[in-house]
Amino acid sequence: MILTVKPLQGKECSVQVTEDEKVSTVKELVSERLNIPANQQRLLYKGKALADEHRLSDYSIGPEAKLNLVIRPVGERTGLSGTAAASSSSSSSSGGGTAHGGVWQSVSTILARHFTPADAAKVHEQLIKDYERSLRQLSLDDIERLAGRLLHPDGESMDASYMD
Repeated sequence: MILTVKPLQGKECSVQVTEDEKVSTVKELVSERLNIPANQQRLLYKGKALADEHRLSDYSIGPEAKLNLVIRPVGERTGLSGTAAASSSSSSSSGGGTAHGGVWQSVSTILARHFTPADAAKVHEQLIKDYERSLRQLSLDDIERLAGRLLHPDGESMDASYMD
C-alpha cells in the first residue's frame, strides 16, 4: 500500500509499505526520501502519535492514508515533550499558565462583574473546556493553513477553505 507523509510546512512524499510494517520502518523510508533523520521524526495519524515499535495495522492505517510529520529539534527527547505539554496545558487551564494566564484572569474579572461568584466560576470553567476542546480538534493541516494566512496575509494563492 502507499502512504502519504506530509511534514508541516513541507512537501509530502509517498512510501510503499505493507500494513505489517513497523512505524520505525516508515520513518527510515521517510528519512531516505526527505533527508530527515528518523530520530527527529514524529509521525501522527489522525492526531495520534505513532510509536516506533507498533505496526501500522495496530493503528488501523490502511491504503491511501495520510500521516503528518512533525520534526523534533535536535536533542529533544520523546518522553519530555509529552510531559511538558501536559503540565503546561493543565497550568494554563487553572489560569496560572504563562501563555494564557493573563487572558483567563481577564475573562474571570469580566465574568465576576456580570454573574454571581458561583455562576462566574462555572462559566469560566466551561469556557476553558470549550477552548481546549477546540484546540484539540485542529489538525496540523488546519494549523498550517492558519499560519500561512497569518504570515502571508496578501497571499492570493493561500487556501482559505478552512474559514468557510
